[in-house]
Amino acid sequence: MLKTSQSVRRSARLVLVGMLLLLPVTVFISMQGWRETRIVTLEEEGRNKLELYRSNLQGAIKEHEYLPITLASDKRILALAGMHHPTAEDTNEVNRYLEKLAADSGASDIYFMDNTGETIAASNWNSNASFVGRNFGFRPYFKQAMGGNTGHYFAFGITSNVPGYYISHPVLTNGRDIAGVMVVKTHLETLVNRWARGGESVLVEDENGIVIISSHPEWRFRDLRGLPDGQRRNILKSRKYGEYPLTAMPVTKGDWPRDGVMSTLELASIPTETPVEHDTPVSDDRPNDVNSTNIAAPPLKPAKLHTAPLGNSVAGFPPPGPDGSQTASARAPATTRYLTIGSTLPRQGWRIFLLTDKTVLDQSILAAAFIAGAIHIIIMGTIFMLLQRRRAMLEQLEIRDWSQRELEHQVKLRTADLMNTNVRLAEEITERQRTEDALRTAQADLVQAGKLAALGQMSAGIAHEINQPLTAIRSYADNARQFFARGQTEPVERNLTRISELTERMGRITNHLKTFARRPEYHSGPVDVAHAIQKAVDLVRETGRVANAVIDFPRPDHSIFVTAEETQLEQVFVNLLTNAADASRDQDDARITLNITRGADRIFVSVSDNGSGISDQTMPQLFDPFFTTKQFGDGLGLGLSICYGILRSFGGTIRAENLPAPDGGACFIVELRPSDKTGTGNDRRNDQYNGAAGSTAGKAGAKTPVHEFALLTEKNTSTPSTITATGVHGVGTGVFRSVLRPKDNR
Repeated sequence: MLKTSQSVRRSARLVLVGMLLLLPVTVFISMQGWRETRIVTLEEEGRNKLELYRSNLQGAIKEHEYLPITLASDKRILALAGMHHPTAEDTNEVNRYLEKLAADSGASDIYFMDNTGETIAASNWNSNASFVGRNFGFRPYFKQAMGGNTGHYFAFGITSNVPGYYISHPVLTNGRDIAGVMVVKTHLETLVNRWARGGESVLVEDENGIVIISSHPEWRFRDLRGLPDGQRRNILKSRKYGEYPLTAMPVTKGDWPRDGVMSTLELASIPTETPVEHDTPVSDDRPNDVNSTNIAAPPLKPAKLHTAPLGNSVAGFPPPGPDGSQTASARAPATTRYLTIGSTLPRQGWRIFLLTDKTVLDQSILAAAFIAGAIHIIIMGTIFMLLQRRRAMLEQLEIRDWSQRELEHQVKLRTADLMNTNVRLAEEITERQRTEDALRTAQADLVQAGKLAALGQMSAGIAHEINQPLTAIRSYADNARQFFARGQTEPVERNLTRISELTERMGRITNHLKTFARRPEYHSGPVDVAHAIQKAVDLVRETGRVANAVIDFPRPDHSIFVTAEETQLEQVFVNLLTNAADASRDQDDARITLNITRGADRIFVSVSDNGSGISDQTMPQLFDPFFTTKQFGDGLGLGLSICYGILRSFGGTIRAENLPAPDGGACFIVELRPSDKTGTGNDRRNDQYNGAAGSTAGKAGAKTPVHEFALLTEKNTSTPSTITATGVHGVGTGVFRSVLRPKDNR
């Protein structure tokens, strides 16, 4: 191993070991830091939530606080308080008024007591649990009101056995004498249910340390502070908390915090507890309400197993077992740790606590530790990778230096061989280029030879076609001379017009031949395939190569452009039409059909005849050079081979097939690449086929200058005529396109 690599590897190992040793330290510091931060956050959130719960509780208490104060000044209550022995008729109006007021305000009960504690009028006067006639003088709220103050007291109802919050106020006659007490009882169960649905752990303890309100039903009416036995017995006798046994809150660790301070508390989970009936007699502080009234208190029953359904249990809680314990199967209670914060309600002497499950804090700390550890590992891995990369780079540098020296040595050894090889390769390339140039020249000569051979075959037809117009021209000229001698100008003009038409026909034939015979410059581009086919059809017709065969070519309305060179494409179709005419010459109704179809990415042109078709032995050799089935002297066997080579140079191809019976015959299908150029047959005139002269100009190519000029006829000097190579086309505006040869370029 290289010396540099060994040194760097030792450094990387030391760094890795150091980072691993620091990992626990990083995790511990992160946990402690996050714990302190999170506790501060939870403490602040707890204070805010606790303040909301406190405001919610005080709002529920103050909802009906105004009623006893307002009713203490009501004239109906004052009138009733001034009576020494009111009758049922005297209290009937007040009873109905209090009943309606309780229903409208949502209060549980509203009632008036005289100064002895006996209930004179009540909102529940018409129910089985009516307070009328009952004496509640032993209740602290009565004593507070008789002392001239507004009384506040939470307890279970003696008659209804339903917990509620009592608010009392003295009724003064003459502004100074206390004639009775006005009391309003309000339910807090709506608040309890709303807190239970909130999903948070909240409880309220009263002045005795008993939980009176809680979001957890199993926590209600449990002892938080550990009441002394004597005080517990007195409270149970007073029935302040109904039949609940005031079991101690199962605090397994920690203490309830001071106001505004968060502490940790651990509670054992407990099932819901419900009250039981006790054998304990009524407390001695309440004999007046039982013995001084004409309504006897209900007898007390010994404790027994509650079998009533949930809806019949007190305060809506499920019943306990026969010994005051829960009916759930005995099991080891699970414990939950809470972060607890408290606050005091000074007016009532109550305290409210918010308990947050410490699992939230623990999970947050674990997540922070995991993230810190992951970041530490990532940093450690990054440092290790950088060191490894540095080691690799140093190794590569050393290896590169060694390799460069070795390479230079090898280059020196191979330089001579490479130079010799390059010389031989250059010679081979030069020879190959000469061979390719010769091949291209031979191919061009071969194509030209095929064209000239075709012209030789057409010469007889050309002589025949030109001989007829010459004979007619001679006759028309002789006749015109005689008509002119007689002074008959109209026949002379008619004969001259016919002579002009015949010369135009002869010029069209000769120009086709000159265009076809010229050696073109091969520049592929957009070519209207229908236009090229039409020119080939006109050429073979005018030269008589198709004899009596009928050529059926339905030319499309729109131009179809393909990628090709126009002169070579015309030669392909001339060869195919000539072969089709030769194949069907023995048929009485010889016919040649051409069709153009558009495929997905190709343009197809089919040339079919009704001849005898192609034999199976001939089909494989059809496109071979110098292969022919014609008589000796009728052809060289190069036509289809030339067509195949031309089409392949355009990116197209050609194939042959036999047509099915009964018509039979052969069909050659030409495939060409479509061009992006578009147009229609009417809106695009092909400059290469604008009459006979236009064809000549088009074949001249881009390197041959084309000149346009207009001539005026003698008949109408204001109207130019279109001039071609053979004469005047007609009267009217036109353009003469002249192709100048190099010797005429003056």
